Amino acid sequence: MKLRDIKGIGPKKEEKLNELGIYTLDDLVNYFPKRYEDRSNKTKVVDAIDGNKAYFELTIKTQFRTYFYARNKSVSSLKAFDDTGEINIIWYNDRFSGKSLIANNVYKIYGIYNADKKAIINPIVSKINDDEIGGITPIYSVNKTISSKDIKKYINFIFDNNYKIDDYLDNKILEKENILSLSDTIYQLHKPENSISLYKAFYSINLRNVLIEHLSYKLLDRKKEDKYIKFSNYSLDNIINKLKFDLTDSQEKVIKEIFSDMTADKNMNRIIIGDVGSGKTIVAILSAILAIKNGYQVAFMAPTEILASQHYSNYRDFLEQNNIHSNLLLGNTSSSDKKKIYKGLNNGDIDIIFGTHSLFQDKISFNKLGLIIIDEQQRFGVYQRKRLFNKGENPDTLLLSATPIPRTLALALYKNLDISFMDALPKNRLAIKSYLTTIYKEQDFMNFAYHQIKEGRQVYVIASRVEEDEELESIKLLYNKLKKYFNKKINIDYLHGKMSTEEKIEKQNLFVNNVTQMLIATSIVEVGVDVPNASTIIIYDTQQFGLSQLHQMRGRVGRGKYQSYCFFVVRDNKYLTDKLKFITDSLDGFEIAKKDLEIRGAGSMYGTEQSGNIDIENSFMINESLIETVNRISQNIDLEDKKIRELIDKNVEKLSKIILN
Repeated sequence: MKLRDIKGIGPKKEEKLNELGIYTLDDLVNYFPKRYEDRSNKTKVVDAIDGNKAYFELTIKTQFRTYFYARNKSVSSLKAFDDTGEINIIWYNDRFSGKSLIANNVYKIYGIYNADKKAIINPIVSKINDDEIGGITPIYSVNKTISSKDIKKYINFIFDNNYKIDDYLDNKILEKENILSLSDTIYQLHKPENSISLYKAFYSINLRNVLIEHLSYKLLDRKKEDKYIKFSNYSLDNIINKLKFDLTDSQEKVIKEIFSDMTADKNMNRIIIGDVGSGKTIVAILSAILAIKNGYQVAFMAPTEILASQHYSNYRDFLEQNNIHSNLLLGNTSSSDKKKIYKGLNNGDIDIIFGTHSLFQDKISFNKLGLIIIDEQQRFGVYQRKRLFNKGENPDTLLLSATPIPRTLALALYKNLDISFMDALPKNRLAIKSYLTTIYKEQDFMNFAYHQIKEGRQVYVIASRVEEDEELESIKLLYNKLKKYFNKKINIDYLHGKMSTEEKIEKQNLFVNNVTQMLIATSIVEVGVDVPNASTIIIYDTQQFGLSQLHQMRGRVGRGKYQSYCFFVVRDNKYLTDKLKFITDSLDGFEIAKKDLEIRGAGSMYGTEQSGNIDIENSFMINESLIETVNRISQNIDLEDKKIRELIDKNVEKLSKIILN
């Protein structure tokens, strides 16, 4: 059977499936959902909770009506009811979804309940006998032509036609280790019976992915070529003595590990996993100086223009004092400056270049690239990192991550990397005081912020998390509200993701220079921004964020000599959960990461491209027990076995393209 044999797939649909990377039936059955929604929680109108998603069975009462309130803006609505009460159903800018609903008929309706409007907002609706609502529902990554519903329909067709899925693990192993067969695993991932069966399928697929990864690295180690740069040791004591602060024991330990790698008979491929504010950047800069003193160039890549500019501004003078020439390359750098930078990199005049994605463009060629430093490395794809690596001849690689990861998970995710952990904060830094409060106390915490500003400090305010197209509106509403509240007593500005590079950097610089006293932003400030004078951060709708993300945002304050404060603000007392009490009481990023892993899973915490083939989306069950099981199974597997060798070879081919050295 081929894709075109599936009912509903013609030439156009096949082409659109190809765009999703689906060319064969195997591709289709291995195209797993990106997430799941539990739509089994049937709720009565009287029991609906504000802000929660729920599934209702409702009888339609009134006809569907649409009102236009601005150009291309509309609101459509109708009323429905169950045996406990009446409710509104509202669609914004959608004039069609409710049009086919017939009065007095009963429908399944799934969406977010808004208590203020006593309404379900932009819901999904299905007929009462349809299975789209009422269980655990897979949600697939799709495009404009192929919907999640289409993928489900095609996969159902395959299962209904008894598509054969061969297992590469024999039954003895499956029984001994209590693992689902490959066929059952794939079936439950697409059509979970309940949360327990889905859990078992997650465990099985994660174990299999980690196993293939483990065996692939085993095979790669056999084929590895010894090509590397060996740096000579160079004492940096004089340079370190010029720093305005003392290094922590943790920083000194990691510097020794890096220098040992760089001067060894091997290529360095190391990641520093450090807590917020632990001082990873200066460790990276000192590593860069060792490479430069050996006659090599360094590329320092950051995920955002703001962060790249900040690194350059913070270290330009320090580097210059040590006869090291640095420069900054961004997307908005002028054409004439770009030409000078390209020339300086090509002839070796520039020792270290700071930048973003612009560093791996084809026009750039280095004279002698010896070290690559990638900050917030999880924000870059593996192929992007490989493109930068290819601009040198086996340069050493140092990756930085400000997302603390439990050690066991780190060992599974970064199998081909040496890992350094940094958990100590710089000496004499005061611990941030955190408070969990509600919106009803807004006047109290805003007055506190005002007094901080009057003492010369600065304040971050993080707006509620919204969909990308609503981001600006959310920030402007808060901006206008706070402008009115403070009545021109302080300088307030805002920053959001859709601004141009120039605007972002300009607004950030105004805050750095204390012209702006209160900066309203989205979670854009969570990564890297360093303003030592900022002493207070107020985070609205805290319940919307994961613990690790909240810890990152809180880490924007507490970076100077002043006592700092963080206010976690929720809408209502019902959101004062144990989860939020945990982060209020803890400042340990690694403990917070463990808790976040328990609650949310690794997929939403750590991105999607960190370790070759491991399916990070579902890797929340990668733990010590699973890794021990993988080690046991791998000892009993013959790498020459045809069933498994084909999978390993495919993975090795992929890994060979993305592993840096």
